[in-house]
Amino acid sequence: MTSPASSSRIDGSAGPGPATTGPSTDTGVVRPTPLQRIARVTRLQLNVPSSSLLTPGIILALVFAVSVIVSLTIQRATGGAPSDPEFIAGLRNNSGAAWSLPGFLIYLGVASVSTTFPFTLALGSTRRSFTLGTLAFHLLMAVYVALLGGALLLLELATNHWFIGVYVFDTLLFGSGSLWQLLVTVFLGTLASLSIGGAFGAIWVRFGNKGPTIVAIALALVVALALLLSVPAWAWIGAHFALWWLAALAGVIIVIACLAQYLALRRASVR
Repeated sequence: MTSPASSSRIDGSAGPGPATTGPSTDTGVVRPTPLQRIARVTRLQLNVPSSSLLTPGIILALVFAVSVIVSLTIQRATGGAPSDPEFIAGLRNNSGAAWSLPGFLIYLGVASVSTTFPFTLALGSTRRSFTLGTLAFHLLMAVYVALLGGALLLLELATNHWFIGVYVFDTLLFGSGSLWQLLVTVFLGTLASLSIGGAFGAIWVRFGNKGPTIVAIALALVVALALLLSVPAWAWIGAHFALWWLAALAGVIIVIACLAQYLALRRASVR
């Protein structure tokens, strides 16, 4: 006859097997470590690659198609040449690639919390592990989108702007061809969008349908008041503005959003 310790596997199922090591209960079932819990949440978030991996590429492909049509239309209407510096300066104002992704990323951030939180806790995850695992998922997505944008920029430069003078990623907002600036901009923008979405998803789980609406109205009022009070400093800001300010602002937004997500989920009920 076997003892209870020898008849329990690492996953908690009964049956003969070798003894295991690690944190365990009195019955011999090995409990996952905090890092394992976080990794499980991250793997669960990655279970639908069609939305997390394919959709950003599809969106950028649509932006590319629209940019080609618009660029060729402008060239035909104005007679501008892709070699004209003034014409190129106008084309570099194209910000379609930058503004096409935040909407989807915020939605993905909301879904990564609102639809996954109850299921994950039902599987035994803690609220802290869920928050950290979701943050790890958001970091992976930010790296992926940044690398995708960097690869497309390099391809755009290698083909002399897609052979027809189309500027999609070599734009002012992305650093006018600077790979480093594009990677940092896309990474921080993606992570900020996902974090904001995750915070609103957590607020919805905690407070219901009215929670995100009330928070959005309060944030809009705070931003409007901040802009009003900062009007006298606009001239000084314009004269001393540096790009790292935007990076710092994105970092602050990410930290606040992650804290808001965790605090909202601490007392949220599992629906």
